[in-house]
Amino acid sequence: MISILLAVLKVIGITVLVILGIILFVLLLVLFVPVRYNGKGTYQDGLVTAKLRGTWLLHLISAKAVYESGQALHLCLRVLGITIYDNLREPRQKKRHKKGKSTKTKAKGTGEIQAASSQGDLSEEDWSGDVVSQEAGLDETAAQDVSLQDILPEFEEADFHAVPESGEEAETPDKFAENGEKKQGIFQKIKNFFINFVNFFKNIKFTFQKVCDTIGKIKDNIKYYLKVLQLDSTKRALAKCQKQLGRVLGRAVPRKYRVNLHLGFDDPAVMGEVLAVWGMFYPLHQGNIDIQPEFDRTVMSGDASFRGRICVFVFVRAACVLFFDKDIKRFIKHLKRS
Repeated sequence: MISILLAVLKVIGITVLVILGIILFVLLLVLFVPVRYNGKGTYQDGLVTAKLRGTWLLHLISAKAVYESGQALHLCLRVLGITIYDNLREPRQKKRHKKGKSTKTKAKGTGEIQAASSQGDLSEEDWSGDVVSQEAGLDETAAQDVSLQDILPEFEEADFHAVPESGEEAETPDKFAENGEKKQGIFQKIKNFFINFVNFFKNIKFTFQKVCDTIGKIKDNIKYYLKVLQLDSTKRALAKCQKQLGRVLGRAVPRKYRVNLHLGFDDPAVMGEVLAVWGMFYPLHQGNIDIQPEFDRTVMSGDASFRGRICVFVFVRAACVLFFDKDIKRFIKHLKRS
């Protein structure tokens, strides 16, 4: 019994170690296998063509983007050579669904037409039966009305004229009421005018106080943040952020690039200034930017290409350094005023 339990535990332990090893292997691949990218582009006669491509793990995953003047941007993603996403290719399933929907709608339309035609073909007997039933109902209602008239007593005309007519007496109080309402309406309008006038000045006073309060708060915030920027911990935090950002950009910038330009201006002095600036930055580009000058006409064309690589570990390392730094945490607390 104990040997069986030990064997089961041995198998479970081996499987757990294998799973952990696979997870660790995948994490190491993601962190340390670089993403390689390259791109090229041309500009000539106002037409632009550009192509950018990135691959990871021996083209296991590849992506590309192609743009040409006057055409839509083409995006494509492939895994093991199989196209996963392509924005310019319509999937076949959608077309099949569209065909199925069109046939269903046609079938529904024909069914509705047939149902309407079947309902419209009514016999004359049905119509005659309906008319006879309606006439019978009208006769019954008329009989009920006659019976009610026989039962109810007849009133004399003198009973209806028993109420005295007082038209002239009713008109005089209405006139007084209208005059009183007119006077009250005039006084109410004057009163509302003065109330709105006073409220207008009160609103101006309130808005002025609000603007003054906001200006005071802005001044306080400026003074507070200036004090925060002058702290030694803040200076150390900003220096560390600058260092990590420079490291990330240094690893992400293309390692190889080449630019060929064909430039020309009508004014030779302008072309001379451009060449002077190009010569000043020669230690940076080290001849990777080549210019073919034209001094007598305006020309602008060229092509460029670059390639490089970047690891995820660079970003993860910079994020960990910034996250666990005490000066940066203190700086964030000062910004939140906590």
